[in-house]
Amino acid sequence: MAGLRDRLAFDSGAGAVHDGPRRYLLMRPDVLMGMFARLDAPARAAALQAFAASAREHGGDSLRAYFESLGGESRALLDATALAAADLGWGRWTFALDDDRLRLVVTGSPFVQGAVADGGSASMGSVCAPIRGLLEATAALAFAADAVAEEVVCAAGGHARCEFVARRLAPASSTGTP
Repeated sequence: MAGLRDRLAFDSGAGAVHDGPRRYLLMRPDVLMGMFARLDAPARAAALQAFAASAREHGGDSLRAYFESLGGESRALLDATALAAADLGWGRWTFALDDDRLRLVVTGSPFVQGAVADGGSASMGSVCAPIRGLLEATAALAFAADAVAEEVVCAAGGHARCEFVARRLAPASSTGTP
């Protein structure tokens, strides 16, 4: 399967990186996460929540386009999403899907690396908010129903990896359609 990096167009003249109509930004994770480290705990929590919501909304737009191009196949979306995450430097993603839950394990999260590099620690709590937001968008497509996700383990707390769980909000109907 061709990865996202194969589709990225680097236009140095315009100072832009695109995948079709979607523009991307390359940034050091410590630059981004250093902002969160400088906020007090309540402001940081609100900012991370907003970061997750923005990733769910805007990343969800990209995911919907990819899902449609893959014929609406959930497994293909999960594989393409894991490959795109790696291509963009978002770590190594491994999905496990069952009827009402989508689990995600991430090793090498740039958000953790950026938070730890800028003096963040377990005191910052979970720092992988954009991954959580993208997982909610991915799960909503895979389940064809609204979903909610949580980060149950964050490597910023000294763990080897980050672990997330997304759950379907509405149960599947008996006809097989949500």
